[in-house]
Amino acid sequence: MNSEMDLDLVIKTLKEDGKVVALKTDTVYGLICNAFDKKSTDKIYHIKNRENKKPLSIFLKSINEVKKYVADENLTSYVKRIMEKYWPGALTIVFKKKDSTFDGITSGLSSIGIRIPNDKNILYILNHVNFPLAQTSCNISGEKEYSNANEIKDKLGNSIDLIVDGGEVKNNMPSTILSVECNEPIILRDGAIKLDV
Repeated sequence: MNSEMDLDLVIKTLKEDGKVVALKTDTVYGLICNAFDKKSTDKIYHIKNRENKKPLSIFLKSINEVKKYVADENLTSYVKRIMEKYWPGALTIVFKKKDSTFDGITSGLSSIGIRIPNDKNILYILNHVNFPLAQTSCNISGEKEYSNANEIKDKLGNSIDLIVDGGEVKNNMPSTILSVECNEPIILRDGAIKLDV
């Protein structure tokens, strides 16, 4: 995904109903789609053979966007400091969501996982669409994340609408997941960022 033409193709694909794109992120290869499009999010679950009770998380373009989806009382001074310190970057934060936040990716739970990626291409995409991106690692649930586009084509190729070859992922380490849903920070998954909470 090195040219503007590639990025424009990704954006065009994401704006179509029921479309899913696989591309390299700042952590691992991921599957992304329009988070507001249930056909697309359902397709991600199908591609990954993922249980519907396991929520997806979303990519946002800025910290200012977070307040659209997160309960006001969850945005404490501590949480704001964490966001400002580690975003953009490889930290997914699980918040208590606003009641108005869509259920398509949250599996009916009261929480939502959010990340601002440290990847200029994905931030470019986010700035050229009017929706957040539902996202998850590119693999069959329970298997290791795939590290290059050829592996994705071999394993999942026919089920993904667009696979963007971004080269080999060297570390292939997913984001760290930190829950602040109850305002008490809990690390749910160790990953690329080392936290001392």
